[in-house]
Order: sequence, then C-alpha cells, then structure tokens
Amino acid sequence: MSWYHTLELPGVVTDGWFDLRPYVDHYGLPERMDGMRALDIGTWDGFWAFEMERRGAAVVALDLDDERDLDWPPRFRPTDYSDEPRGTGFGIAHELLDSGVERMVRSIYDARPDDLGQFDIVICGSVLIHLRDQMLALQRIAELCRGTFISAEEYDRVANLIPVPMSRLRAHRGGTVVFWRPSVRCWSRMMWTAGFDREERRGKFAMKANTGFAVPHVVFHCSQS
Repeated sequence: MSWYHTLELPGVVTDGWFDLRPYVDHYGLPERMDGMRALDIGTWDGFWAFEMERRGAAVVALDLDDERDLDWPPRFRPTDYSDEPRGTGFGIAHELLDSGVERMVRSIYDARPDDLGQFDIVICGSVLIHLRDQMLALQRIAELCRGTFISAEEYDRVANLIPVPMSRLRAHRGGTVVFWRPSVRCWSRMMWTAGFDREERRGKFAMKANTGFAVPHVVFHCSQS
C-alpha cells in the first residue's frame, strides 16, 4: 500500500507523499487541547487527527473510503479506481497508536451538527481545493464549529496579483482534481460569506511533496461571534 502522510508509528516512519511534520507550526494548533473536541476533515492517513489526539483532544475524523465518491469533473472521471480503501493506512496507524480517534466515512457536504455535534477546533487542510462546491463545504464547517476553524489551502499565485477576490477554474485541465483555485483575498471573503465573523490570516508557506514539487498554502484562523 502507499501512504499519503508521513507518520511516526511505533517502530516505523511511513514513507508518505506529504511529510507535514516540518509545517505543523504554520497551522497554529493550541499546544495543549485537553478537554477540547476536535474535527479533522479529509483525514486520509490521519496525521492531524492523531496530532490533535496527542495534544489531548477528543477527535472525530472524516473522510471517504471509495474513490468513486470523490468529486470528479465529468470529463476526467477515471475509468478504473483503486481497490484499496482510503482508510487502510488510518486503520493501521490507529491500531499501532492504540488511538481513540473516531473515524467516520462522511462527506463534508453531509456533515451536520445534528448527528456530529459541534467542535472547539475544526481543521481542514488541502481539502477544499479538491471540492466542486467549496462554499457549501465552508457553510457546513461553520455550522460544526463552535470555536476555531483552521484552514490551510492552496492559493492561486496569478489570481493573487489582482486586487479583488478571484478564483480561477482548473477543472478543465485534468490531472489532480482541482475545481477552483482561489486567491488569498477570495479565500478570506469565502470564509466570511460562509458565516465566520472573524478571519485572521496566519501566514503562507510552500508545502513540498515527496517529488519535490512545492504547493503554496495560506493559513486562516476563523471564528464566529
């Protein structure tokens, strides 16, 4: 199997596509999260879920197991899919870490406080960029968040040069599923439009894949009144 995240597990460090360990400080998680309830959206192998649990939080992690359930542009939908559930790595790590994280197979589109409750910390990193309906996802996140929403997403360098909120269509290009790539200003206005009263830009960084390719990210901390 292949790993999406580099994880430090008992006796082994997984060879992930992305090693998030050097970037943890950019996200601004509280040093201690004892007594907090936290939500990790798009958990994949669980890096953020296990990190928040390590800091003391009770964590719920959301993701989809079947690639066919992901948002795919109709012209670029694969004709064959991986037979390996996306939750395989999470399950292995969960057992080795003797973790209490609750993983739920759920799209953020269908995540509601009626059955999930609300959370003190919600983290969503490198997920919204892959969704067809970013605004609906942000609306759902605002409904689930009673504290701080931590967002870390790719932004469009070209759109960022234009002094108005702007997002560029990318779904026509194929390859990795990216529908819209907003500018930093656009991400900010989308957070406000979705229901967050305060959004603080915490900074930018370039996240490198194991191929060496770097993706520009911007981090926001958002909250409601």
